[in-house]
Amino acid sequence: MTTGLLYFGANIVALTANLLTGVGVLVSNPRSFNGRVFAGVTLSSACYIVGRSSYAIPADVQVQLWIWPFLLVLMNIGTGLWMILAHSLFRDDRPMPRWMIAVVAVQILLSAINAFGYIGRDSSLLQSRAYPSIVNFVFGPLPLMLQSAFAFLALYWAAREWRSDLDERRRILRAPFLAIVGGLYFGINASELYLADSAYLSRAPVDNIITLVMAVGYVSIALVALRFDPGVLERLAASVPAVPDPYLDVTADRDFAMLTRALNEEKVYLTPGLSIGRLARRLAMPEYRLRALIHKNLGYRNFNALLHEYRLRDACQQLTDPAKAHLPILTIALDSGYQSIAPFNQAFRVAMGCTPSTYRRQHTKPS
Repeated sequence: MTTGLLYFGANIVALTANLLTGVGVLVSNPRSFNGRVFAGVTLSSACYIVGRSSYAIPADVQVQLWIWPFLLVLMNIGTGLWMILAHSLFRDDRPMPRWMIAVVAVQILLSAINAFGYIGRDSSLLQSRAYPSIVNFVFGPLPLMLQSAFAFLALYWAAREWRSDLDERRRILRAPFLAIVGGLYFGINASELYLADSAYLSRAPVDNIITLVMAVGYVSIALVALRFDPGVLERLAASVPAVPDPYLDVTADRDFAMLTRALNEEKVYLTPGLSIGRLARRLAMPEYRLRALIHKNLGYRNFNALLHEYRLRDACQQLTDPAKAHLPILTIALDSGYQSIAPFNQAFRVAMGCTPSTYRRQHTKPS
C-alpha cells in the first residue's frame, strides 16, 4: 500500500510540474514557435504519465475507455517534438529540414494506425499473429526505433558546438536539456523496445521506475532548466542584434581592440582548426571574457558562425578576383581556413544560396 501511494504521488508530482511548466511557457508568449513546441512536449509527456500509470492497475479490473487510442497517439509525439525544439534552439537559424518534418509525420502516422488497432489496453491487432512479421515490425518496433533516433539527434544537437556557443544562457541550458532528454526519452524508448513483448507483471516494475524518473525530470525542468522564467526559450532562440554593449566603450577597450585587430588585420580566422580556446590563449585573454566580447559587441551567438562569415567573406573576394580565376575551388577553400572542401561547400551554399563555382561564374566578367 505504501509503495502504491509513493508511485501515485510521484505521478501527481510529475503531472503537475509538467503541465504547469508547459502552460507557463505557452501563456508567456502564445505566438512563440518554441513555446508551442515545448507545450506540445509537455502535453505528450502528461499523456505518457497518465498512460504509464494505468499499468499500475491490473488489466482485469481496469475499465477500458474510448480515449485510450488518442492517449497513445499523444504519448508518441513527444520525442519528435523534442528533436524539433533542439534544432530550433541550438542550430542557429538553420532552416528546419523537410526530411525532419516528414520522418516525424511518418512516425506519428505509424503509431496512430497501431494505436487505433488496439484490442483493450495491452495489445494491438497489428501486433498479433494474424499479420506477417513485417507488419508487426512496421507498426511496433519501427516507430519506437524512430523515436530513439529522434532522441539521439536532440542529444547530438544539444551537445554539438557546446564549446563554441557564445550565449551563456544557452550554454547553461544545454546541460539540463541533455540530462532530461537523455534520461527520459532515450531511456524510456529503450525500455519500451526491450519490453515490447513483455507481460504485465514484467512491465509494472519498470513503469514504476520510469514514473519516478519522470517526476524528478519534470520538477528539474521547472526548477533548473526554465528557472521559473517561462520566456527563456523564446529569448534564447531570438537573434542577438550586433549592437555594442552600452555600458562598455568598445573604442577604448583594450581587449576588444585586440580582438578586432586579430580579426581584421592579422586575419586569425584563416588559421585551420581555430577554436575559441586557442584564440583566447593567443590574445592572452580569459575565455569567458572573449565569449562575452564576441557575443555582446559583434552580435554572434556561435564562434563557428563568426569563423564562417569571415572565411566566406575572404573566399568571395578570391572567387571574384580575375587574377585568381585560375585557382581551383579547393585551393581557395584551404586558403580561407577550411581544412577540406566539404565543409566549405556546405557553409557557402547555406550563406550564399549557391555553390562556389556558380558564385564565381555569376561574379566574374568574361574577358
